[in-house]
Amino acid sequence: MSLSGLDRVACAYASLVKGPLAVPAFRWLFAGQVVSGIGDAAFPVAVAALVVGRGGSASDLGLVLAARFAALVLFALLGGVWADRLPRVRMMRVADALRLVAVLGLAVGAQVGDPSVLLLAALVFAVGAGEAFFRPAYGALLPSVLDPEDLAPGNALSGASRFLAQVVGPGLAGLLLLALDPAALFALDAATFGVSLATLVRVAEPAFQAAPRRRLHSEVAEGFSAVRARPWLAAVLAMSSVQLLLASAPVTVLTPLVLRDLGEPGSTYGLVLSVGAVGGLLGALVAARWRPSRPGVAGLAALSAYAVTPLALALCGPVWTIAAATFVGLLGLGPFNIWWETALQRAVPRELLARVISLDWLCSLALLPLGLALVGPAVGLLGRGPVLGTAVVVMLVTSALPLLVPGVARLADPGLSEVGGRVSAPTLEAPCAGPVTTPTRPASSGSTTSGA
Repeated sequence: MSLSGLDRVACAYASLVKGPLAVPAFRWLFAGQVVSGIGDAAFPVAVAALVVGRGGSASDLGLVLAARFAALVLFALLGGVWADRLPRVRMMRVADALRLVAVLGLAVGAQVGDPSVLLLAALVFAVGAGEAFFRPAYGALLPSVLDPEDLAPGNALSGASRFLAQVVGPGLAGLLLLALDPAALFALDAATFGVSLATLVRVAEPAFQAAPRRRLHSEVAEGFSAVRARPWLAAVLAMSSVQLLLASAPVTVLTPLVLRDLGEPGSTYGLVLSVGAVGGLLGALVAARWRPSRPGVAGLAALSAYAVTPLALALCGPVWTIAAATFVGLLGLGPFNIWWETALQRAVPRELLARVISLDWLCSLALLPLGLALVGPAVGLLGRGPVLGTAVVVMLVTSALPLLVPGVARLADPGLSEVGGRVSAPTLEAPCAGPVTTPTRPASSGSTTSGA
């Protein structure tokens, strides 16, 4: 007899409580990231409001916003090294404290004076630096506090919180700016880092066994060696870099321009992004319950559906088709990212994990500025249609090519047993029922923004 909708919701909640949310350390981590994630999503809105409100030019705004991104790229590898040297919770506390101080500096500067563009950029750079140290430490901490069977749902909950923040944060910031100034919004963001710090104090990390310290370049090289030793991992990282350069960058730049040419107001762009974030949230929730036996096949199939996003832009369809395509694109991002993060946490030795995660972030960030800078010249030379058409082809082709590399289909080292191995998928149980057979292909096509 089938369960009612209410029964299914109750059973799904019970399964989560029995899983990662039953672990006190993860509960505190998750709670802190839900709150601070909303502050992270609101932060760029506050920065833009401050710079524009003080009469800054487009170049001023670009410089300040780029400072955060530059810090992420510059400190990605260093953050991974130090997260493998020190207890991860300690690293996260320091990173949150740095960001809290920097955001408070922005709040004070916005309230009591007229800070220069360089000072604003320096403070935003500090926020990005803290993020670069926090991210690899967080990803490397989860396998220490969660059992292997809880990693996938734990990553799913973390991913869902990020997408939820992308839905709530910018809209909340916009509403608050109707009544408050940017200084108040920065103060609120600083408070979210305070909440994160308070939750991290409650996290008891298991005994940390760091490898003996060596020269910095040697430890960075070990991260690269860990990737080279796993060709399946290197193949996916290479795919992500190409997709960001040739697919995500054109979509990012051309979406607001296409909407403008359709006669849509500027607020429509924010609506489209929110619709996409809802798709990402739903995709993450799907991945919390569905664990395919071949996550690489399922994840890359979902990833390839991102091709509909540049296709909708190339056709200059009505706004609802662009919003729907964005929804479909991010719907696949949730499962792909969650299965990928879980694969890294299972396959890479814990003493190297933060460094490999930092390399993953670097591949997801380093080429994006180049791609964004090249979109304009490429459109001027070739036209908007060919650039977006290239993005469609790139997504479809590069999402399939990694499957030629052994290990990509399962996102695991070839030869490891499917059941009982270090990287095997956990047994999936339906809520309030017995075990069910997991499909080997996705039930429906999702998509993603390419290896983000």
